[in-house]
Amino acid sequence: MLGPAAYIQSISNISTAGSSRAIQTDTTARALLKPDAEGSLVYHGATSIFNSDLLSTSESYPSPTQSLYAESNFDHVMDHFGIKLEDDTVFKALQQFFRWQYPHFMFVYREAFLRDHFGERKGCKYWSSALLLSICALGLLMSETEGERNLSEQFFQAAESIVMVSGLSRPSIPTVQSFLCLAFFEIGRGNVSKGWAFSGIAFRMAQDLGFQSDPMNWLPHDSTIISSEDIEIRRRIYWGSYISDKLISLILGRPVQLAFDSAEVDLLEFITDGPGMEYWRPVGFGDDPEELRVLSNIPYLKEQIRLYRIVEKMMTTVFSPRTPRTQTDVFTRQTLLDNLNLELLQWRDALPAFAKWNKWSTSVTITPAVATLHLLYSSIRIALNYESATTSNVASAREAALLSCTTAAQDILALVRVYKMQYGLRHAPLILIYASIQASRSIEKFGIPEEQSYLVGCLAECSHTWSIAGQVQGPMPAVNVDAYHELV
Repeated sequence: MLGPAAYIQSISNISTAGSSRAIQTDTTARALLKPDAEGSLVYHGATSIFNSDLLSTSESYPSPTQSLYAESNFDHVMDHFGIKLEDDTVFKALQQFFRWQYPHFMFVYREAFLRDHFGERKGCKYWSSALLLSICALGLLMSETEGERNLSEQFFQAAESIVMVSGLSRPSIPTVQSFLCLAFFEIGRGNVSKGWAFSGIAFRMAQDLGFQSDPMNWLPHDSTIISSEDIEIRRRIYWGSYISDKLISLILGRPVQLAFDSAEVDLLEFITDGPGMEYWRPVGFGDDPEELRVLSNIPYLKEQIRLYRIVEKMMTTVFSPRTPRTQTDVFTRQTLLDNLNLELLQWRDALPAFAKWNKWSTSVTITPAVATLHLLYSSIRIALNYESATTSNVASAREAALLSCTTAAQDILALVRVYKMQYGLRHAPLILIYASIQASRSIEKFGIPEEQSYLVGCLAECSHTWSIAGQVQGPMPAVNVDAYHELV
């Protein structure tokens, strides 16, 4: 593996598509951005007490330096936790993150972050020491060695120390991203209350910065938006936050925070990887030299957005506390279930060719990006239908739900087997753990015990990376080690 110095030149040359072209548009009349007491531009909607014309133009439109993220000197924090930013550990942690976790955490804009990281790190819009440490904490979880994995705690604590002291008073793009990284780190190790709180801070701060409105609306207000890349980065952060919100709500069974109808943000542009990205590309991308011209995570992200919109509907209707559950309301509830099941099937059938998968395919390989989509799809099917499959008094509805659960569980089992064979479970994404849990409870209720033992064994392997996988195995049977290895 090449060292950090070999990448500095290539990363610094990453294209900032359209950086010299300012884009003009009319601003919205119902909302605006104004500087707070610390100089950060924050959002005020139509009813805000601060939404008035009393401020002068000069007060409303701060200079670019006021809006940039102010990176303080955190050398004492680094020294306290024994971290050196120029150390090889940082470089390897970054590579592990972008190769294994980036497709699931695309609220980070890789090119801009790396360009700032390998640059001067002064006056950065898209880099901060806290964000770097947060990314490294997640990346180190993917390490092959126990020593490097254990270092993730040091990076986490250092990042947490910084954002909790300075991040809350100065909202910024890197701070939103840092809190979301820390949220997934905490949820991944089973500290769900703290992870839930961190994610809430991130989503609230994103709204505070006005990310729920398309950045084109803010051009007259925010002088840090000077290029098409700046616009695309803000859209990416919103949509990355949107799908993160739904994933966290799904895993924890809690209300969604970012509603689709409460935002107006354009979908993402299809942008191929820039130069210097070959060592930062997610696993599964770039294996075929003929595909280098069209490499991008964006098509997969768009499919996730479509699927998570169904999750949002599911969480706000079927699993809402206000949803009717009495015997007289059975028809209403069943109609909701039928409509959501239909939407899920339509999503699967409409997938583009690059994202399709079925367990009967002659191909035995799968990319992590495709596996993630189908693990998510199948786990949603079980989550949606499990209650009806076990409790419905309507025979036809119960049988349909049972078929959905058993089919989805078998698909998850097949996906986990292929993923384990190709990549091992050290690098498994969080959704694989959730999917394995959903499949395991379906198989326990309706399926073959040996198949459940295999999934429980897989969860035990995943627990070395995500300790939450070990915590949720309580009610499950102990693993028969001999039987598990026969099934591997």
